[in-house]
Amino acid sequence: MNIAAPEPGTKSRGIADRLTNLFLKFMAFNFNRRHSLNRYLYSDFGPFDFSVGIRTEDGSVERAIVVRDGRMRVCSEIPPDARATLVFMDTAALREAATLPPNELMIALMKNRMVLEGNLGYVQLVNLYLSLLMRGKQIRMLKKSARKEGRDRSLEGKGASLPRKSEPLRAPSRDRGVKHLEDPYLPDLSLDDFPRLRRFLDIHFNTLPEICHERALLMTEWCRENGFETDASGKAWVPELRQARAFRHLMENRKPIIRKDDLVAGTTTAREIGVVLYPDAHGTMIWGELCTVPFRPLNPYGVDGETMEILHHRVFPFWLDRNFREWTRERKGYPLCQRLDERFAVYFLWKTVALSHTIIDYPKILKKGTLAIMREIDDELKKTAGTSQGKRDTLAAMRIALEGLNAYAMNLSRQAGREARSEKDPVRRRELERLEDICTQVPMRPASTLDEAVNCVWIVWVAVHMENTNAGFSLGRLDQWLQPYFEREMKKLRSAGERREYVKRAVELIGCFYMRCTDHLPLIPDIGNHLFGGSSSDQAITLGGVTPEGRDAVNDMTYIFLKVTEMLSIRDPNVNARYSPEKNSEAYLRRLCEVNVTTTATPSIHNDEAVMKSLKEFRYPAAHLRDWSATGCVEPTISGRHLGHTNCMMFNMVAALEMALFNGRHPLMRWDVGPRTGDPAAGDFPAFEDFFRAFQAQFRFLAEQSVGYNNLLGEAHAVLRPTPLISSVIEGPIRSGKDVTRGGARYNSSGTACIGLADVTDSMMVVRNLVYNEKRVSFPALVEAVRTNFIHDPALLAMVRNRVPLFGSGDPDALAMANRIARFAHDCFGSFRNFRGGRYTAGFWSMSNHVAFGTLTGALPSGRLAGKAFTPGLTPEAHASKSLLDNIRDVAKLDPASLNNNIAFNVKVVPAAGDSHGVIVDHLFSYAKTYCDLGGMQMQFNVVSSKTLRDAMARPEQYRNLLVRISGYNAYFVTLNREMQMELIERAEYGL
Repeated sequence: MNIAAPEPGTKSRGIADRLTNLFLKFMAFNFNRRHSLNRYLYSDFGPFDFSVGIRTEDGSVERAIVVRDGRMRVCSEIPPDARATLVFMDTAALREAATLPPNELMIALMKNRMVLEGNLGYVQLVNLYLSLLMRGKQIRMLKKSARKEGRDRSLEGKGASLPRKSEPLRAPSRDRGVKHLEDPYLPDLSLDDFPRLRRFLDIHFNTLPEICHERALLMTEWCRENGFETDASGKAWVPELRQARAFRHLMENRKPIIRKDDLVAGTTTAREIGVVLYPDAHGTMIWGELCTVPFRPLNPYGVDGETMEILHHRVFPFWLDRNFREWTRERKGYPLCQRLDERFAVYFLWKTVALSHTIIDYPKILKKGTLAIMREIDDELKKTAGTSQGKRDTLAAMRIALEGLNAYAMNLSRQAGREARSEKDPVRRRELERLEDICTQVPMRPASTLDEAVNCVWIVWVAVHMENTNAGFSLGRLDQWLQPYFEREMKKLRSAGERREYVKRAVELIGCFYMRCTDHLPLIPDIGNHLFGGSSSDQAITLGGVTPEGRDAVNDMTYIFLKVTEMLSIRDPNVNARYSPEKNSEAYLRRLCEVNVTTTATPSIHNDEAVMKSLKEFRYPAAHLRDWSATGCVEPTISGRHLGHTNCMMFNMVAALEMALFNGRHPLMRWDVGPRTGDPAAGDFPAFEDFFRAFQAQFRFLAEQSVGYNNLLGEAHAVLRPTPLISSVIEGPIRSGKDVTRGGARYNSSGTACIGLADVTDSMMVVRNLVYNEKRVSFPALVEAVRTNFIHDPALLAMVRNRVPLFGSGDPDALAMANRIARFAHDCFGSFRNFRGGRYTAGFWSMSNHVAFGTLTGALPSGRLAGKAFTPGLTPEAHASKSLLDNIRDVAKLDPASLNNNIAFNVKVVPAAGDSHGVIVDHLFSYAKTYCDLGGMQMQFNVVSSKTLRDAMARPEQYRNLLVRISGYNAYFVTLNREMQMELIERAEYGL
C-alpha cells in the first residue's frame, strides 16, 4: 500500500505550503534565467521531461516541480504522471529537508522522516538541482560537519600509521603440505624488505578515491548506438548477445594501464583509486551528490568537472528507467515487496545493486586458458546445430565476452611493450618486458609460472568487475590454486639462496596483487555509509582447510598469503581462513591467531567441519563440498560451480518482533502493513506460544515479501544484465546453454543475512519468563514500556536487564530459544525457491546493518533502548555474561544445520599490560581452539581496547590504518560513522 493521499479538506494548507511554494519558485526562477543552471535542464537526448511531487502526510503541503522543454515551473497539485513523490512525515521534516545537503536528505529518507513513492533517480536529479543552486552553502555545512566530527580533510595523508608489533614468532613445526618454506611463519620478512609495497600502501592511504566514468560512458555509448531494448534495425535484442557485444566493446576500448612499478598488469578504473560506476544498477544514486561528494565527512570521493558533465548529460539520463528497480516498478506494478525495500527498515535487497557473491572457476582458466574454453563453446555449438536458438545465442554470447577479455589482455601486452621501450631503468625495463610476455600468454593460454598465474587471475578479475557490480565477488582458494606454480618454480632452484630470494619474490608478487585489489571501491552514496559504512568491495580470499580429496590443504602459499595479510594489514581483500581440527595443525591455527593479533582484526576463522555440516542438506558430492570458499563476508560457496548470491538480502528479524508486539504495525514506518496477529493489550495471547506464533507469522510475511522482490529482481537481471563472461567460467552454463542469471550454474541458491538473532532471543526470554512464567509484569504494561522507551519504567527496565538469563550466559533455556528461532528462520527461508530454481539459505551475520537497523527500531522487551544497535551477527549481548567462555559455549552449541549461510561471531579481546606478543597469541589460540573443538562455526576477533578506539575517534589522523572487524568484513575504524564506532566501543571487552 502507498501512504494514502489525504482526503480533500482534511487539513488546510498554511504557511509551510506557502513557504515551500516560494522556495520552489525561487529555484525555478534561477534555473529558467541563469544559463549556468538552465543547461542542467537538458541532456544529450534533449530537454528533461518529468515532474516530482512534494507533500506532507496530512496534506498541509502539496507542490510539484515540473521540468519540460528546458523550463522549470511549480504546480500546486501533484500531476498524476509524476515520476516520483516525496511524502514528508510532517512540516518539521519538510523544514529540515530544506536545509539539508543532498547526502543527509537521503539519510532522512532512510529514517522514514520522508517516504519515496516512485523513481528515486528523478528525486536524485532534483537533489542535484538543489545542490547546484545552494552549492556554496551546502559545502560550508559539510565542512563544518566534518570539523565537528573530527574528520578534517586537511589532515588526510598527514597522519601516522598505527605501529605493528615487531616480535614475530617462529613456527614450532612444519605442516605436511609445506614443502619449501624453511620457517612457514616467514618471521625474517617485514614490510621494510619491500619498498615497492610500502609505496603502494602509502598511495592507498593518502589518495582520495575518484569517481571514474570510463565504464559507464563506454557502455552507454555502445547502447545508444546499437540500441538496448531493440537493435539498430528495430529487432528485439537477445539480452545475452547485447550484453556480450557491449562488454566486448568496453574491454577493447578501455584504457590499458600498468601502474608504475607494479608486477601485476591492468587496473579496474582509469584512476589511481577509482570508484566504479554501474548506472545500469545503482549508479544514479550518486547523481544528487555530484557537487558535494568531495566534501562529505564520511568516505568522500573526488569528481572532476568532466566526469560530472558526462554523467549528468550523457550517461545517467539513458539509464533513468533502465535499471533493476525501475524495470520491476514499471513491469510489476510497483508491488508491496518493492515498497517495503524502499523504506529500509525491514530488509535491504542487494540484487538492486548486483548479482554477485560467487566464485568463478579459476583453476579451469589457469589450466586451460580462454582459447580452450572458446573451443569448448564451439564444440557445444556444433552439438546444438538445428536445436534451441536460445541456447545457441547464449553460447555465442559467452564466446564474444571471452573475445573481449582476450582483447584487453593483448592491449595490456602492447602497453607494457611500449613502456618497456621507453624505460631507462634496466630493472624496471625487464619487469615490463616480462609483463608484455605474460599478457600475451594469459589468460588466453595456460599459465606456467606464478607470475603468469597471478596476472591471469587479476586480468580476469578486472573483467568480472567490468561485467557486474564490484560488490562481494570473491577470489576463492588462491593458496590451493597457486601452489602448483610456486612448487614448479621452486623445484628448478638449486641453492638455498636462490630459494630464499624466490620466496621473497613470491611474497612481493602477492603483495602487489593485494594492493591491486585496493585500486577500486564500490560506489557508496552517503546513505550507504550508514547502511554498510566502511565496507570496501569485500573480495574474499579463502585459505587452508582440506583439499577436495579430504587431505590437509595448508601449503606454502597459505603461509605466503598470511605473511602478506600481516604485513599490509588492509581491509580488502577480506581474508577467511578455514581450519579443520581433524586435519590442520595447531601451528597453522597459532599462525592465524598471530596474524589476527598483529593486524588487530583479520583473518576470520572458520571451522571446516561445522561449515560442511551446515551444507550437508544439499547433498553436494564430497569433493565439491570440501572445496567450499567464503564469499563476500563469510558465506560458503562451492568454488567455481555455484551461483549462490549469498548476500541477496539483509533481513531485519527484529522488525517481525516489533510487528508482533503492535499487531502488524511497524512503528517507525507508521504503517499497518503486516497481518493482524493479535494485540497484547486486548489479551490476545493467553500463552507464550500464542505470541511466538504471532512473531512467526510476521516473520513469514516479511520473508515472503523479501523473497518475492528478490525473485522479481532476479528476473530483471536476466533481462537487463545477463553475464555471459561469468557464465563461460562457471561449471554448468556451457553445457546447459543458460546464462547464470537464468539458473545455468550447476548449483543455485540465494543467501540471506538474518539480523538480530540475539536481540529477538533475549526479548522472547523476557516475555516468556517475566510475563508468562513468573507473571511479574503484564504484557500490556511491558508493551507500553517498550512503546515509551522505558522512560517511565526504570524499575521494569532494571528487571528485564538483570533477572532474565540471556543467550550467551550459559543458560540452557536461552540457548534452546536461540536454536529454536534460528531453526525457524532456516526452515522459513528454505521453503522458498528463487528465480533460478534454487533454495534460500539463512545466515546470521550483519555486515554493519545491525547498526542501521538498530537506528530504525524502537525499544525491545530485552531492555535494548530505541535507536541502539543490535548485536553484530549472532554475537551475544554485551552484558549476557562476564565470561567469554559462556559466550563461546553458547555460540558453539548452535546447530550448524540451521546456519547454512554461515555466521559472524564477533569477539573483542584486550591483551593484558606487559604481556609479550607470544603470550597474547597463546591466549587467543586457546580461545579459538576451544571454540572449534566445541563445534563452533566461525569466529572473528578485534584485538583492540575501547580506550584505543576512543582515542582514534578523538585523533583520527593518528589511526588511519586501525583495522576493525565489523560483522563479516574489515574496515578502517576512522572511516566509520559515529554510530558504528560507538557500537564497536560498546561491545563486550574480554581480557586475554
